[in-house]
Amino acid sequence: MISALTLAHVVGHGSGPIPRTYALIAGATALYASFDALRLRWQERRFDERRVWRRVPEPLTLAADHPLLRRTLRVVGAALALLTLTVLTTGYGGHQLGIGMVYVLFWVGLVPASLLLGPVWRLLNPLRSVHEVVCALTRVPPDVGLRRLPERVGVWPAAVGLLCFGWLELAAPGRESTSTVLLWLWAYGAVQLIAATVYGSRWFERGDTFEVYSSLVAAMSPLGRSRDGSGRLVLRNPFNGLAGVREQPGLTALVSVMLALTAFDSFGNTGAWKAVSDGLPTSPARTAGLLGAALLMLGLLRLSAWAARRLSRGASWGAGLMAPSLVPVAVGYVFAHYASVLMVEAQRFVDVFFVSGEPLTTHHGGATAVAYALPSAIVLSLLQVVSVVTGHVFGVIAAHDSAVGALPSGRKVLPQVPLFVVMIALTLGGLTLLLSA
Repeated sequence: MISALTLAHVVGHGSGPIPRTYALIAGATALYASFDALRLRWQERRFDERRVWRRVPEPLTLAADHPLLRRTLRVVGAALALLTLTVLTTGYGGHQLGIGMVYVLFWVGLVPASLLLGPVWRLLNPLRSVHEVVCALTRVPPDVGLRRLPERVGVWPAAVGLLCFGWLELAAPGRESTSTVLLWLWAYGAVQLIAATVYGSRWFERGDTFEVYSSLVAAMSPLGRSRDGSGRLVLRNPFNGLAGVREQPGLTALVSVMLALTAFDSFGNTGAWKAVSDGLPTSPARTAGLLGAALLMLGLLRLSAWAARRLSRGASWGAGLMAPSLVPVAVGYVFAHYASVLMVEAQRFVDVFFVSGEPLTTHHGGATAVAYALPSAIVLSLLQVVSVVTGHVFGVIAAHDSAVGALPSGRKVLPQVPLFVVMIALTLGGLTLLLSA
């Protein structure tokens, strides 16, 4: 049974069915074996965004691109946003339902949805619909705006927005309060609409945190678009999609924040954090911890890029090219940390809106608990460990392929070692935090 106060935080198993030492050894061994195998297997780049498994039948592509379907999806997105705001405002279904809809069903659910279906938030984004209405009223061209968005902006706005959302969930005063979440959502929406009015709808591709995040995760989706100019739906190797992620300003920071959010969420539940922060004001301490985690991740990535350049004698394989290979790592962390809570919140949502009209609860020891089904402890532990290790192995594969495409002949292995060491450290650190939370 899950406490009614549970939000989107890890369900740890520090003394659970999988001993921590075994998990750490398994993770390090899997990572080393994958790196060693890749070192021997290929020295030329194999993944290319233009390669596909097969094309989706053209009628399906035409149906997916039909204006009626696009408008319907926008209506669905607007309806879901309105439902969320209504639940947060009225408290329907209990205090935790609205909080869970934002922190879990939306934020965590965006990852599997984007992996399966591609950049779904671009199609559902209600802010795009509101922006079109605003532009119609102000007679500002929606695609052009008032000014051109400078290329140097990159995805920095999305990285900052992601850090702000992480702060809301993990460190903000009253972060469990519906009024705090509502205030943040209204402020975020206002900032996005003002920026989109100034810079045009292209802003959402760069500055809307959730759209950029969804699109970055969707690079790993087996469902993609052909790069031959036709835009046809195709089935592809996820690594080919990941190879199409372009280096741009702010990408390294965005990936660093993605990693930092789950890392600090775990660390904030450990005895070590409680000992460090004991006696300190909660929100400032957690804010400092979250910023420290983000800077640590960014520093590790930039340090490994610097070391790679030195070992390669000046090759261009920098942090911006390394960053996409850490997306599978971040996705693995999300599944490891939040899959169990997503299962609970999905059942709560269905129960409130489609079954009983209220959450299924029970009383245990005088406390109210949400009584929904979860897999056994051993299954959850295996899911957590496998998710972390799989994400890191996928990251090693992507990093190796990126490296052999950028590094000079004869020096394609040694410059990869710094990033490999960082990945080993992240694997061991991630599993330690996961199993200690």
